[in-house]
Amino acid sequence: MPTLDLFLPLTKVDVDARMVHGVATAESPDRSGEICDYETTKPYFQSWSDDARAASAGKSLGAVRAMHGRIAAGKLTDISFDDGNRRILVAAKIVDDDEWAKVLEGVYTGFSQGGRYVKRWNDEATGLTRYTAEPTEISLVDVPCLPGATFEVVKDGVVEKRAFAANDIREPPAPAPPPPPEASQIPSGGTLAKAALALASAADKLEKAVEENSRLRAALGALSPEVAALTKRIAALEAQPTPARAALRAASREWDGASGAGLGGVDAAVKTLTELPQHERTMALMKVSLANPTQPKF
Repeated sequence: MPTLDLFLPLTKVDVDARMVHGVATAESPDRSGEICDYETTKPYFQSWSDDARAASAGKSLGAVRAMHGRIAAGKLTDISFDDGNRRILVAAKIVDDDEWAKVLEGVYTGFSQGGRYVKRWNDEATGLTRYTAEPTEISLVDVPCLPGATFEVVKDGVVEKRAFAANDIREPPAPAPPPPPEASQIPSGGTLAKAALALASAADKLEKAVEENSRLRAALGALSPEVAALTKRIAALEAQPTPARAALRAASREWDGASGAGLGGVDAAVKTLTELPQHERTMALMKVSLANPTQPKF
């Protein structure tokens, strides 16, 4: 929702009471070619002011700021709904010394209503845009006034006319246009064509890289469950206790192939093995092998 910033000039300043009087809004065309609809805006102003009254225990009827900033310049002490002229009049007490000095010097030229548009529609009678406003604050502003604009200053019961401070606003000088490029700096048609071709090639490579990246991501996603399952299986196997190594040196030393007094040497051992049944011979050879391991030679 766009914000609302409506300017209306100050009408009177009461020096003794540090009061500023003016119009908060009125049903008349503004500088933006819009018209505030008094009938639908009035309830929003009443609600805003009632909330401020409740929050301040009746001391304030609305917040008054400076230049729509964070400075709390003062407060509304009176708000009046002029149904006949379809406008809302306000009186503000300025408590900030610096902002009050700007009021007395005529630096501030008016009130600016800050808030939001509730709705906008076309005004068929004028061709302008009519809107409903919801205020959030009223600010003192220094929007430049027309030459000769004045406001009333009341001091010790005497009313005098004062002119607002002149706002000497000058547009900054336009920057000088850049010098035309030298002929040698202007790229030729062939150079532009090569640059366009290189750019197209780079774009094609980038597109292929993006596609390849997508395929890799999809493949990785498909493998992830399998990798997780394998990792879990390995962890389970590592957690199992290692089986005890069997003692396989049960074969008698007499089968180690060495000559001995009771066996008659290698020939006797071979003869004895030959005479054994096949399954017993196999078991005997396995026992001898396990009892006498040899280191492999490479």
